[in-house]
Amino acid sequence: MMQRLVSAVKGIRLAMANVKVFDPAFFDGKRVAVVGPASSAFNTGRGKFIDGFDVVVRMNKSPFVVDKGAFVIDIGARTDVLFHCFHENPVGGGGPIDFGLYDRAGIKYVVNPRNEFTGLRNTFNFYKKYLQPTTTYLLPRRIYDQISKSVEPYRPTTGYSALSAILLSSATELYVTGFTFFKTAYGEGYRDEMREAAQAQKFIEGVGLHNPDSELQGFKRILAHNNCGSVVLDAELSDILKRY
Repeated sequence: MMQRLVSAVKGIRLAMANVKVFDPAFFDGKRVAVVGPASSAFNTGRGKFIDGFDVVVRMNKSPFVVDKGAFVIDIGARTDVLFHCFHENPVGGGGPIDFGLYDRAGIKYVVNPRNEFTGLRNTFNFYKKYLQPTTTYLLPRRIYDQISKSVEPYRPTTGYSALSAILLSSATELYVTGFTFFKTAYGEGYRDEMREAAQAQKFIEGVGLHNPDSELQGFKRILAHNNCGSVVLDAELSDILKRY
């Protein structure tokens, strides 16, 4: 009991000292590639193209897939910004947080987009568990509130939050791949127990917090009024926008 109390106090102090706000204006004036975990990012041969952007953004467990090196030809090798929900459950959450891996991968910013009670609690739990003086980030509250309201009454996924935040920036170019709003399966190495679209859909329904169809419509609205210089979507996502 005493040890848990000591860890909690240390965690609070570490969080207060090390959690910073990540301003999406970081993307202003930059060419940005966002690579999601869906199967549409694979078997494309776009790896060098992705690595050629000024900033490469990924989600949750993606650094572990990149680290395997088996899919570099398709998804690239760089990660500059990682959006992570800070819920480490390997099934329903974003998977383990490993700053040793992140440092080796050259990841500069690890961002928990959820600047609200549950997200803050997840960040605090990270510091309480690991007791590391590691800098982590949250989206500005006003940005997260805007993203959250766009899919109410559901909670935005990490990927949707990342896409929305970047679309609200003034990036000169945005390339989006690996996002299908659960209309297709996950790509190799991310959730290999869910290699069919129906399995991915059943999984997200089982979580009970998110609504992919609501996010798809929210994405369309944000895309229609985005601040980026140009937005290029991969073929699968472009087709989904036309069909739904």
